[in-house]
Amino acid sequence: DENFAAMRNYCLRRLPVSEVNDAMAEVFLVVWRRIDDAPEGVDAQLWMYGVARNVVRNTNRSATRRSRLGSRLSGQRPPVDPGPESLVIRRSEDREVLDAMARLRPADQEILRLSVWEELTNAEIAQVLGIEAHAATMRLSRARNRIAKALGMGKQHRTVFPDPQYVAEGGEQ
Repeated sequence: DENFAAMRNYCLRRLPVSEVNDAMAEVFLVVWRRIDDAPEGVDAQLWMYGVARNVVRNTNRSATRRSRLGSRLSGQRPPVDPGPESLVIRRSEDREVLDAMARLRPADQEILRLSVWEELTNAEIAQVLGIEAHAATMRLSRARNRIAKALGMGKQHRTVFPDPQYVAEGGEQ
């Protein structure tokens, strides 16, 4: 209570008014969680200023990211709503891919999902799997060849994987 006005003024001088209440809530949440770390007396207010400073910095970074995203999205065309025929065909193709995936080894399924659905790089896949980047690249290449073969695509395989939204809506994984 003693420091509320000081923290509010600190935030008001650094943030838009619309964001001050959220910042204040975050400041006092952090203080509450770390109350055992708080110093006594005058140092407590200085420590709270440090907490408020970090919250303000995080809020400003978030605002910058939102602004950049808004700028990028403003140049995008709205998605075209596909007709029912396109959806039926796409769902049929998704089913074929999911059935082919189900016939693969679990390790192949996982590396393909990490690559396509989670959109991880080979280095990130390697880190997730606890292997070397080169090994991840080799395993991914072999898994892609196996899925292409399972789909009857042969050597000139295309990358055709089901829409993750379809899987989330009840398609098999």
